[in-house]
Amino acid sequence: MFELTGILAWGSLIWEPKNLKFHKDFGWQKQGPTLPIEFARISKDGRLTLVISENETPVKTHYTLAIYDTTIKDVIDNLKAREGCKITDIGFYTSQNNVFYPEDFLYKEEIINWAKKFNIDNVVWTNLPEKWEYKNENNQTVLVNPNERIEYLKNLSPDKKELAEEYIRKAPVETKTKYRNLIEQELNWTPVIVDINPYFKEKIELENKLTFSKMTATGELTCLACKHSEIVSSYSRFCEGYQCQSCGKFHSLDRNNTEPAICDCEGKLERNKTVFCSKCKSDNVQFKMKYLG
Repeated sequence: MFELTGILAWGSLIWEPKNLKFHKDFGWQKQGPTLPIEFARISKDGRLTLVISENETPVKTHYTLAIYDTTIKDVIDNLKAREGCKITDIGFYTSQNNVFYPEDFLYKEEIINWAKKFNIDNVVWTNLPEKWEYKNENNQTVLVNPNERIEYLKNLSPDKKELAEEYIRKAPVETKTKYRNLIEQELNWTPVIVDINPYFKEKIELENKLTFSKMTATGELTCLACKHSEIVSSYSRFCEGYQCQSCGKFHSLDRNNTEPAICDCEGKLERNKTVFCSKCKSDNVQFKMKYLG
């Protein structure tokens, strides 16, 4: 059985994945772990980019799933290639042996709790530090005071300022940090809506796909891809089955329930979609009835 690896993101990886290998049908989801994020790293092209930054604004990150048959080493190498960084700038957590890198990572509990909640075995993320220096046209190192980052953006050359503005405006609207608010006020670089899942298409309900309407009462759902199995209820005298489209968790809701059908992960619950494995997200599943409710 393969392991499920989640890839975390909060910056351009979301809207510009480039050569990142990820499950495009799953796409980017907004229910990643909450981490302190801020515009706190000057990149080679002058942009002020988002990184994990101690004591900064806690924000909800995004996540996607790595291709199912890849190892965590493959995922780390692929993310390193996409980011153009050193291997030591990639953070990871493996639940099987409870290994964290870097060992002194300050937000282990947030990662572990999130991984457990979403049944994810491994987690990988870009762990670049803050950076407050750059090379000027004379190849001299210039230091920037973090308290003057907006002045830094104001004084960029037109071409670099254009790149910096694009990055900040395309950052997820959920990333409402202290300095994003200040940048909006000072520079009017307001967020733009970006299609973060251009590869995602609604699943077409084909005759050979399993839906709740084709399931009878309560039974065992088995994934033919990863062999995961669990008991699922399609309907009973008083309840109906639903599945979260984000984390895959199955729910049984009272038919008279008038509250919004929302999972505890904040994902949308659906009854009329293709049923998929809650572990690996494959829709190659089969259902065997156990008993009528």
